[in-house]
Parts: sequence; structure tokens; C-alpha cells
Amino acid sequence: MEFQVDRIEPNGLVVGRNGDADIPVGAIFVSLGKVRVDGDVPDLTSVELGSITAVDLRLTEVHWFRKTIDAIPRGHTAGLRLDGAGLEAIASALASRREREFLYIRT
Repeated sequence: MEFQVDRIEPNGLVVGRNGDADIPVGAIFVSLGKVRVDGDVPDLTSVELGSITAVDLRLTEVHWFRKTIDAIPRGHTAGLRLDGAGLEAIASALASRREREFLYIRT
């Protein structure tokens, strides 16, 4: 399962978009990686740049449309409360990413 990370809010919520599967509270993210988008519309391609580092982040809350729910719905944007090791790595990767690069965390 994969969650694309867009930003970290001042209150600590990790905000981004979920992929193709619901991710339940309690899931553990173990990898932080990066993808680059190349080309022009309509011929865009994703280039996997690989894992940046291992993380150990447990999903403890999902904030979705101003309420807390039990899972990140597939294909939706949400704010995540994560506990564990790796938030500093996410913040650093967000600060150093280049144009057309996107970060993800994976279970």
C-alpha cells in the first residue's frame, strides 16, 4: 500500500493522497521513496527513483473531510497522524525534492 506525501502541516499531520487500496489505522509504513514524472501531457511517464530510507511509522489517525475515520480511503486525500521513526526523514526529503518529484511512504 502506498501513500503519496505532499506536505507536513504545522500540527504534525502528514497530508497527501492514497493509492489503490484502503489503508487501515494500525498499518505500518516501512519505506520512504521517490518518483519523478517525465514527459509532457498526454505522454507522461513515472520513473521510480527508489527507496530513500527505511521508516517505521504506525498510522494512528486518519483525518478526512474534518472527521476522523478508521482507514485512508483508496484514491482520496487525507491527513495522517503517524507515530514512530521517520518523520524527520520525510520532512528532509520534502525540503530537498526537485520539480516533478513526488514522495511516497509504503507499507
